[in-house]
Amino acid sequence: MSQKIILYILIICACLISCNNEITQQLEPKGVALGKMNEIVVVCDDEIWESMVGDTFRYYFQSAYPILPIPEPLFDLRHFTVEELEAQPLRKELRTYTILANLADENSPTTKMIIKDLGDEKYYNAKTKGKITSSVGKDKWARGQIVFYVFGNSHDKMAESIKKHFSAIARRVNQHDEKQLKSNIYVDRINKGLSSKIKEEYGLSIEVPGEYQIASEDKTNKLLWLRKDTKEAILNMVFQSLDYTNQNQLTKEYMIQRRNLFGSKYVSSDDENDVMVVNKDDLPIFDYTLELDGKYTKEFRGVWEMTNSFAGGPFNTYLIVDEDQQKLIYIDVFVLAPGKDKRNMMMQLDYIIKSGKLTGSSSELQ
Repeated sequence: MSQKIILYILIICACLISCNNEITQQLEPKGVALGKMNEIVVVCDDEIWESMVGDTFRYYFQSAYPILPIPEPLFDLRHFTVEELEAQPLRKELRTYTILANLADENSPTTKMIIKDLGDEKYYNAKTKGKITSSVGKDKWARGQIVFYVFGNSHDKMAESIKKHFSAIARRVNQHDEKQLKSNIYVDRINKGLSSKIKEEYGLSIEVPGEYQIASEDKTNKLLWLRKDTKEAILNMVFQSLDYTNQNQLTKEYMIQRRNLFGSKYVSSDDENDVMVVNKDDLPIFDYTLELDGKYTKEFRGVWEMTNSFAGGPFNTYLIVDEDQQKLIYIDVFVLAPGKDKRNMMMQLDYIIKSGKLTGSSSELQ
């Protein structure tokens, strides 16, 4: 057998071994991704993270969650380089990643990662034509992962890409976290009794978590206050059915009046003059227009406080118009959690309400 034939055989064997290794790696079972909701791991070179690109990313993704007494970011960020990922394999088993790369730097480990993940053709089109500035992948290192690729041919282009894709990435991250959010809410079953009560009396079908109990009920004013007490916080939901007469009931002024009426009548401390009110002077009140189960809804976010004591926290108020029944469904959620982060608590309450549906079948709404 000639040396030339032997060389060919060795090359073929090497290719087969390489292919088998790649196939074996692809077929190896992946672990389940771990980590907290609202956390994004940013993978990029130190030079990128410390430049205006990193500043831009932090500006958008660490902007304040609306609205809390002490500012908390929309997302918690962690930064690793490719080398740091390789050095600690557990860092590859988190849930949400954003990979930032300057395509002009072909020697960058992060750029090389993007070329490998996206393929030569997509990389070439992104670098030469500049039309593609982001991409999304899943389960790169573990099952249940989502990976966002954001890139450009310069720092300026990368910053533009971050600004352009921020809203879409934030929305996808929230959707990705929804399963974990729901499991945190309903860790202790659904309170079927309270869920049925709200459906029958307020025409609203929501799943009340099992830990909630009735704090106060006023049948004359068609009001129900539920609360959940933990070691760290008290989470509250208030429901009230009102007659809908005009659009003035959808204003910020009406919401403040309605909320302060609830606070003065039902919430107080040992001091009878110490009641809950909306802080409308020192902090802003954000308002949004949306649809809840197809019904026109106004949402207000702000901060409540006690008039004579040092207590306060965030609130969300929803005013849902049911024109068919000429009813206004008032829902208010608020948290008391001194010294604790409140973002995730408010996200839980917001999810419970916005997952609801109006049944229109209650005796109160007919």
